[in-house]
Amino acid sequence: MLSSELKPSLARCLKELHLPTVRTCYGQEADRARQESLTYEHYLAEVMEREREVRRQNRIQRLLRESKLPLEKSLETFEMSRLPSMLAAQLNALLEGSFVERSENVLAFGNPGSGKTHLLCAIAQELIHRQGRRLLFTPLQPSGAAVARCEARPEAAQAPEGPFKV
Repeated sequence: MLSSELKPSLARCLKELHLPTVRTCYGQEADRARQESLTYEHYLAEVMEREREVRRQNRIQRLLRESKLPLEKSLETFEMSRLPSMLAAQLNALLEGSFVERSENVLAFGNPGSGKTHLLCAIAQELIHRQGRRLLFTPLQPSGAAVARCEARPEAAQAPEGPFKV
């Protein structure tokens, strides 16, 4: 075990360096390393991997919170059978996330209840989980004036043609 003088010093260093996971697990990992005769490098790699994974998970949780996404709308809960085959192919391109790099928005048009919001929320969640992307979900609500224009001119209510029509 570590000497009684080394433990407090190490704990202070780890706190100052903002390594909370290392601070909580280094002793347990050191005991395991001694039992399994692991090298110093292997021990260090194990401890640092745990720190990195906790930070990654914390970052994902923070990004999900900041995104304002409804978390119940994920790919796991989306009925893929509802997607037309053409859109299913486009889904893979959206999951790639290149539109984010180009600062492009994704708009989905379709009838109420067709799964537009669910699908877009699921894509955003996947991009946060897979790539650590920072995204913001902002649903658009039609204004009263826009609804009145659509009622007066039904042709204005037609959704524009585009590659991501749901």
